Amino acid sequence: MNWLTGIWNWVDQRLPVQRAWDTHMGKYYAPKNFNFWYFFGVLSIVVLVIQLLSGIWLLMSYEGTSEGAFASVEYIMRDVDYGWIIRYIHSTGASAFFIVVYLHMFRGLIYGSYQAPRELVWIFGMAIYLALMAEAFLGYVLPWGQMSYWGAQVIISLFGAIPYVGEDIVQWVRGDYLISGITLNRFMSLHVVALPIVLLALVVLHILALHEVGSNNPDGVEIKKNKDENGIPRDGIPFHPYYTVHDLVPIVVFLMVFCFIIFFMPEMGGYFLEKANFEIANSLKTPPHIAPVWYFTPFYSMLRAVPDKFLGFLTMAAAIAILFVLPWLDRSPVKSIRYKGVFSRVSLVLFVASFIILGILGIKAPTPGRTALAQICTLIYFGFFIGMWFWTKHEKVLPQPSRVTTDGGMGTLKAFGVLGIVILLVFLPLKAVGSESDHECGTIECDHMEVDLENKESLQNGAKLFVNYCMGCHSAQYSRWGRVAQDLEIPPALVVENLIFANQKIGSLMKISMPEDAAKTWFGVTPPDLTLVARARSPEWVYTYLRTFYADPHRPLGVNNKVFPDVGMPHALLDLQGLAVCAPGGSAHGDIDPLTGQAIHDDPCGSLKVQKSGLLNAEQFDEAVYDLVNFLGYMANPVADKSKKIGIYVLLFLAFLFIWVWLLNREYWKDIH
Repeated sequence: MNWLTGIWNWVDQRLPVQRAWDTHMGKYYAPKNFNFWYFFGVLSIVVLVIQLLSGIWLLMSYEGTSEGAFASVEYIMRDVDYGWIIRYIHSTGASAFFIVVYLHMFRGLIYGSYQAPRELVWIFGMAIYLALMAEAFLGYVLPWGQMSYWGAQVIISLFGAIPYVGEDIVQWVRGDYLISGITLNRFMSLHVVALPIVLLALVVLHILALHEVGSNNPDGVEIKKNKDENGIPRDGIPFHPYYTVHDLVPIVVFLMVFCFIIFFMPEMGGYFLEKANFEIANSLKTPPHIAPVWYFTPFYSMLRAVPDKFLGFLTMAAAIAILFVLPWLDRSPVKSIRYKGVFSRVSLVLFVASFIILGILGIKAPTPGRTALAQICTLIYFGFFIGMWFWTKHEKVLPQPSRVTTDGGMGTLKAFGVLGIVILLVFLPLKAVGSESDHECGTIECDHMEVDLENKESLQNGAKLFVNYCMGCHSAQYSRWGRVAQDLEIPPALVVENLIFANQKIGSLMKISMPEDAAKTWFGVTPPDLTLVARARSPEWVYTYLRTFYADPHRPLGVNNKVFPDVGMPHALLDLQGLAVCAPGGSAHGDIDPLTGQAIHDDPCGSLKVQKSGLLNAEQFDEAVYDLVNFLGYMANPVADKSKKIGIYVLLFLAFLFIWVWLLNREYWKDIH
């Protein structure tokens, strides 16, 4: 022990570790009345660490070229041991980062954490937010999927609206005349090296500035103004061990939610991992609707709400810039929303509702109604900040206490009441402008089907159908024969003998023997790879698509499709199903009269009738299509079943850990009042 103490003293004399610990942890006194909203500061640090560590591991297997980027991501997902977990951690962490940062910023708004003497703390926080947006945008491009490419195309092109120098800036950012491998490579360098350094530096400055002036609290009372005879704030407690222990509880709860998403719903309905990003970037194929990832959509809505491109760009930039001057817009004599006037409270609720509406509208395709609503919400957004300069000076406020209170503010019931009002303010305007989306399968509802990865018989039959009916034209070049054999419990010898092409081995990727240049010559375009089609579209879409081919003599191949009108693909399963023809009935939009149960608009091709029978009857054909799509669903996400099984054990461990951290927190805080 003397030896260790000697080393510690030697280091501390040359590097003030103990002084730094005391300044920022052991002897840093924080208000004792922190509530729920103060959890998100520490959670943002937790997510930052998660992103840095998972990003380093991903970079080890990532290839930053336009030719190999997409394939390297799939290699991580399929061939790197537990690489799929690392990728899901990073993709989920990106959205989680913005969720906790937005809530952290909201806490600053409601409790006035930007007011004197914390103006610099707020400015550093806004700089972190700006750097985080840049970091997220650069990282969003790296998977090199369709939405990565076209999202970058839209965002970068915005700089072209700047008069005189806009096009030069666009070319400078891209590093080329078009978005290319050069763009991808420089974005990777900025994402993994430059911006993380800036982000870490800003976080350190943010914390240093905070600890210099002290933390705010829900009452907005300065605890440094009331100290005891030893110079210790009467309403403060040491950050360590009290808040280091206290924060373990929300950290574990956060990890439970975080891991639930990772293992059970990593795509989060297409908001965390967009469906279009499961297709490789194609500069010749524009997605039907281009939108940035959800955490950028409020500002994207503002951009689209302004008819002029340059003014829209200025509006979007001003929406972020105005946050930096917030400390000088609020002239209220009190900090916390608890003691501000009615106008401040109402305006804050309207601001939150309008921001959420803008975020939702940014995901949707624009319509006149949606554009009008976005314009109104943009005015509310700017009106909140500009109007603050006037009403905070003149509104009547409640007296602020001289000491912190621990009564919990408005209470749980009123808090949920306010939440309900916000939900109504969001739901009703969106409902009025028709925010609902079209049917996923075009003009008709998708037929229901669920992927069942435990049904090995179905998967094996699907693999046979895929090789026999799909792989004549389509490859599955991100999946390997050996992995399929192992997961589907097919003996490798049978796979080699019956499924694999003659020039391939059991460890090969599932490429077709047809050369790409020959396929392009024969078909006019290389048939798309089908490894990820069930994620790029959805299993229901593929299932409905394969079942709705019908005869159409006006098409070059003699067939058309209800889900994909004017499709250029032949009916690959024609000999199994037979040739279907249009029959009147149904509805072009799937609209059914609730009183009569009849289609509102009669569709001349509302139903299909098999005119010439194939090898299978209708029931057998549906079962065959199910098996084929079930196999495609497996190939798109072969770890889905394994992920859920691992997730159960992870959540059970975290639930067990939660009990102990909760008991530990209760023990430390039992004498704190």
